[in-house]
Amino acid sequence: MSVIIEDILAGQRAAFRAEGFASAETRRDRLTRLSRAVLVSEAELVDALQADFTNRSPFATRAGDILGSVAAIEYHLDNLESWMTAERVPLSPEVEAHGTFAEVQYQPLGVLGAIIPWNGPVLMGCLAAMGGLAAGNRVMLKMSELAPATGEAFARAISRYFDRSELAVINGDATVAAAFSSQPFDHLLFTGSTATGRKVMRAAAENLVPVTLELGGKSPVIIGESADLGAIANRLVAGKLASAGQVCVSPDYVLAPAGKVEALVGECRRAAEEIFPQMMRNSDYTCLIDGRANARMKALLEEARQKGARLDFVPADVTFDDLPAEGRFPFVLVTGVSDDMAVMQEEIFGPVLPIVGYETVDLALERVASGEHPLSAYYFGEDEAEAARVAAAIQTGSVVINDVRCQLVYEALPFGGVGKSGMGRYRGRAGFVTFSNRKTVLHQKAPEAALARGRPPYSSQAHETICQAIALKKAQYELE
Repeated sequence: MSVIIEDILAGQRAAFRAEGFASAETRRDRLTRLSRAVLVSEAELVDALQADFTNRSPFATRAGDILGSVAAIEYHLDNLESWMTAERVPLSPEVEAHGTFAEVQYQPLGVLGAIIPWNGPVLMGCLAAMGGLAAGNRVMLKMSELAPATGEAFARAISRYFDRSELAVINGDATVAAAFSSQPFDHLLFTGSTATGRKVMRAAAENLVPVTLELGGKSPVIIGESADLGAIANRLVAGKLASAGQVCVSPDYVLAPAGKVEALVGECRRAAEEIFPQMMRNSDYTCLIDGRANARMKALLEEARQKGARLDFVPADVTFDDLPAEGRFPFVLVTGVSDDMAVMQEEIFGPVLPIVGYETVDLALERVASGEHPLSAYYFGEDEAEAARVAAAIQTGSVVINDVRCQLVYEALPFGGVGKSGMGRYRGRAGFVTFSNRKTVLHQKAPEAALARGRPPYSSQAHETICQAIALKKAQYELE
């Protein structure tokens, strides 16, 4: 398979060189074909995701993966020409007085490689592809082996509208993924776990390939004293249980005023029962991806229970002993947790939500700061000063005030993490910039006589002028 990957990469490089920098018209055509590929294959893609997850909300797939992809592509189409326009860079007045000017031109890098996660393979595949194509690149996508039916369906959809020298979809196991990440791309985008991200970055470093890593982490929710618990619960639970918590920016744990923890648990239970009635049979409630994910959720809960945590299940008739080995997993609210529990150390990536009491917001912020930087953070409350303080204090890729997860909806917002939650930004213009070569072009317009004064041999007057300039700077900085 590595030979095939190398052949596709070589073919894309050759096609890129032969074409030169793709025009706006060519890029628009490719983006439009990407929309058509997704729309024409809508039914097949919905069925494939259903097969990979056993049940994945068809409504969520159509709204997020199909219409979400098309909406993001249309955002690129609406802004493409303005993004491609060279940007003037102001120089000093005395330089520009001669007519000299500088600009930054956005030119394609060549071939973008992207490793796509299993939890949203259609949308994430399209986001990577549209960013690379809008920037004028050729693109190669490695789909996840954990969603094989979707990977094959997506490959068929793309092949209907693209030659593999433009956009290629590759499927295969972890060995194929390792071979893919070791290729000498011009840029590599990876979305997935922090542990795998380390391996990808290590492989890319062998070829000095720049990487954008979209990872994860424990995204906290801080609830202020001024928050309305009923409204919070509706938004928090809807965001947490979207795709059964299998989303990188899913709320991972909640920090609430100590006196409101019990009330919040009750409101979250009420919200979950209203949003997903008959949850364990509800077609809008997505299954965990496989039995290993179910086993991991159960192991997290078992350890927390043994160390003294309380588990509240939704539906209420579910008990720990009859947790399902595969398929849908109940919503579990965990209280009485301690920092040594795995549920407070690992990214959960499932429908389990620890709620921790705090005495002051400052202590809550200290708790967040003591861990790794999260991909996202959330605050609920009507105290605008407190909201601003929370937003400023947490080192994270994104902050949402009075909602969760909705930052993913807006293609205009740069997306990415910081520290172990990732590096680099993409989506919308941020992706166009990341997947472009920002080339500086300086147009020298000064006359030869003016330039000659800066070349040797230097006159005594030139030496005196330089010494006077240094003396003035020393005085400005109050130096002797």
